[in-house]
Amino acid sequence: MEMTLDRPPPEAGVPLDLDPTLRPGESGYFAGEWLEYPHDGGRRFESAYAGLLVERWNGWAVWSCTRDVAAAVVTDQEAARRHWRAAYKAHGMTEPRLSQALDADVPEMRWEGDVIVVDRQALDEPELRIEPDEQGRYVVMGGHWMWEEVPVDAADIVHGTVAV
Repeated sequence: MEMTLDRPPPEAGVPLDLDPTLRPGESGYFAGEWLEYPHDGGRRFESAYAGLLVERWNGWAVWSCTRDVAAAVVTDQEAARRHWRAAYKAHGMTEPRLSQALDADVPEMRWEGDVIVVDRQALDEPELRIEPDEQGRYVVMGGHWMWEEVPVDAADIVHGTVAV
């Protein structure tokens, strides 16, 4: 997955209190390892996103969300790009290598109308176009990024709310 940033691996600690019985169609909160950091002997996440579990892909969660939550994912991705661009520069990386590394590690995401476009050229892959389904929900990088369910109280920022 292209989101492996230069973060140390999470420390082994107290496991997250996840509901192992979450089934497709049920609500939950989702995050990925690129949002994770060690905290107090356990794991926390910078952000978590509310959505519905659609299916499992190699054990990882594929989930759908509202446009507002999808917009938060896109906004967070662009904030990560700004952060890593500055970090690469601070470590002496220069163009064109800087942009090549950034595009491979944290691909650009943008909106074109109601469609999320993910630029994957740096990975020698075509751009990915994420369109809303018939209910107006988005499956943001499902089957591409390794998402997992996380407890809502393990996130610093929570985007959206789940239906009970």
